[in-house]
Amino acid sequence: MPSRIEHLQIVANGIHFHVAVAGPRQAPSMLLLHGFPEGWVSWRPVMEALSEYRVYAPDLRGYPETDSTRSGYDVFTLTDDIRGLIEALELCKPALVSHDWGGALGWIFAHRYSDLIRKLVVVNCTHPKTLARAVLRLEDLQTFRSSYVLFLVIPRIPELLFTTALGRKLLELCCKMLEGQKSKINAALLRETLSRFRKPNDMRGPINYYRQLVLSQLLTKRRARLEAVYQNPITVPTTLVWGEKDWALSEFVARRSYQDAGCPVDFRLLPGVGHFVELEAPERLAGEIRRALDLPQKAISEGATDHSTS
Repeated sequence: MPSRIEHLQIVANGIHFHVAVAGPRQAPSMLLLHGFPEGWVSWRPVMEALSEYRVYAPDLRGYPETDSTRSGYDVFTLTDDIRGLIEALELCKPALVSHDWGGALGWIFAHRYSDLIRKLVVVNCTHPKTLARAVLRLEDLQTFRSSYVLFLVIPRIPELLFTTALGRKLLELCCKMLEGQKSKINAALLRETLSRFRKPNDMRGPINYYRQLVLSQLLTKRRARLEAVYQNPITVPTTLVWGEKDWALSEFVARRSYQDAGCPVDFRLLPGVGHFVELEAPERLAGEIRRALDLPQKAISEGATDHSTS
């Protein structure tokens, strides 16, 4: 029977967050970080599948139902938001499960604050340093795969476009193009997710993540600060779950993430699944999350390279 989902308003790092919560109060805790252009809604089937855990799924900064601020979309503030949520929700070493943009924040958070979590599970997000290097060096066409970012960094236009009826349809089509098999993505849930973006300000924060990320590569001081963060190895057991049919992010490049994480990474391949794993194969993803949370560190260290699951 699916867990009933509660909705909380939490103050963390100086702003109000909407957080969806499900599962038994005394169960092991898990914090889910969504990607773009999603929100907590995209995690709902996974939350229902993981009914034995206490699962928290926030809308991240700038997303509908959470405060949209004028600034604070750099990865340092965003990862401090995660730390603030853990503290405000009084979570004791939750598992951190993160997808897409949430995955990038998950990697960086674990570099900064490994002591606050017990395990890291990243879904279809290459380590940010690994990805940036691949873009600069044209590794496995990642430069061209990531070219959509050039449109997103244009001021004002993307949020104006994507909050029109036509723009939401275009965004829906773009998401469906990233599915592993035709019509496998949960189209109704995807439309529900995108329907939350009603006016340009609803989309401005989420798109600012991309703008600030580009600035983190272009501004010398910010790039140096990020490089310093990467010098701190991740010290928690780490799993990277990968939907095989993700053409926006290279599997070849993603497999190298352990080099920049500074720790073993258990790479779990999901054949036939695209980028939006939680919208396309939530039960399979829930199974991989369970496996990652039950797997001892020793097993990850000894076998952390290549596993395909059906």
